[in-house]
Amino acid sequence: MSKDEKAALADYFDVIAGTSTGGLIAAMLAAPNFNDTSRPAFSADEILQFYLDFGPSIFNQTSAM
Repeated sequence: MSKDEKAALADYFDVIAGTSTGGLIAAMLAAPNFNDTSRPAFSADEILQFYLDFGPSIFNQTSAM
């Protein structure tokens, strides 16, 4: 099998799913790019940066006591 430099993770799977944060990652990996629908909207590096930027506000650790 030869390596396809333009292949995205979504090219290798029919279904990508997850729960909670896995669902967010699955959606970001499978969403099509607006400019080229054969490419994913987000790279793994962009997903990491999303979590670094927004993770603390999405997964707020404060308790409601």
